Amino acid sequence: MNWCRSSLAIKLLASVAILTGAGCLVNPPSTGASPSTSSDQEPHEDILSVSRKQGPWAVRSLKESDGIRNGPDYDRATIFYPVDESGALPSDKQLAIMAFCPGYRGSQRSMAAWGKFMASHGVATITLGTNRLSDYPPERGRALLDAIVTIRKENERDGSPLQGKLAVDKAGVAGWSMGGGGAQHAAVADSSLKAVVAMLPWEPGHAFEHAVPVFILAGEQDRIASARRNARPHYDQTPSGTIKSYYEIKNGDHFVINRPSNLNGDVGAWVLAWVKTYVEGDVAYKAILDQKPSSAGRYERSPK
Repeated sequence: MNWCRSSLAIKLLASVAILTGAGCLVNPPSTGASPSTSSDQEPHEDILSVSRKQGPWAVRSLKESDGIRNGPDYDRATIFYPVDESGALPSDKQLAIMAFCPGYRGSQRSMAAWGKFMASHGVATITLGTNRLSDYPPERGRALLDAIVTIRKENERDGSPLQGKLAVDKAGVAGWSMGGGGAQHAAVADSSLKAVVAMLPWEPGHAFEHAVPVFILAGEQDRIASARRNARPHYDQTPSGTIKSYYEIKNGDHFVINRPSNLNGDVGAWVLAWVKTYVEGDVAYKAILDQKPSSAGRYERSPK
């Protein structure tokens, strides 16, 4: 199955995902009608409506107790992955990969909603904790890259449900606050990454030199990682040849991105569209990125 492509069917969400244990988040797809992409309707409208919500796949998870690696540069992790109502992974493609890092004094639990959301839309996602809650962005960048190593190893690990199911060359990183700064550091260190999502990043005045497509989210009223000292200079100082986008949320504070469902689903939809477009390579989602979110006070893309 290929999620949300205009030429294929998609099953819509039937129930709210509930995490019931280390390996079972139940959210079976329904058998409802697929989004219309007829010539008399803008295709992105249906893709956008689906992207605002939890996706069509049920979600399961893996931890160290299930056999996944615990890397030296982070402290524990959870891998979220998609399954259908029978518990089977998608059979017709390998899964793109994302890693999400929390902010200052945040645990991996603060990124769990993102892990579940991305997996429900068909992206294998690892959320991680940092070795120290006070780790600065460079350490968080190394933690993200180490987490990518861990999830890639699941593609080869005997007994892993993800064995042979991952597109190990399609990986991206994301983070919130200091984790957002860390995601940028990860892109500087590893140019093979397909995309970066820096959510309200903290790294005052830093110039990141890399060619990895980067999506930067900011809050107008963020008093912790102000857009003026962090997100905006990050965007402005990104090399002109790098694909980049800037989404400044009207009246947004430092916690406005803690769930993808916030702002009527705008936060989740635009982050998902970035990941689908640049990590997974699904060009159908570019239509979302080409429009300004209703919750944005400022929205820019370069090159357009």
